[in-house]
Amino acid sequence: MSGLGAFAAGPGDAAPAVPPFVGKSYSSTAVTGPQIPGGGPLQLTFTAANRISLFAGCNRHVGEMTVEGSVLRVGSLASTMMACPGPRAGADEWITTLTRDPLTWYSVGHALVLSGPGTQILLTEKYS
Repeated sequence: MSGLGAFAAGPGDAAPAVPPFVGKSYSSTAVTGPQIPGGGPLQLTFTAANRISLFAGCNRHVGEMTVEGSVLRVGSLASTMMACPGPRAGADEWITTLTRDPLTWYSVGHALVLSGPGTQILLTEKYS
């Protein structure tokens, strides 16, 4: 977990460093805890230092995020409003539950690990 550093600037500090995952997209390869309804995968895109996009098989969710050290907080999310049949219908609630509390993160190479209450997700970087 080395190399995480602080990403929040205090008074008189230089601008915060940009987390290593900004500008990248990831897809889940393993979930410990409640599984993604419909099988996922969870797809995350960090479009800017304070923006996130999530998709787990039903609707796309976009919103603001903040990163302070190893803590990632997701703000209110806007989403598309598609009706999803079968097991994928629960994917949106799964994202809401995942992002309700702050997540901790660390990255190693092309992998990103997000952890929240009762859930840990291993994601690998996607390349276009």
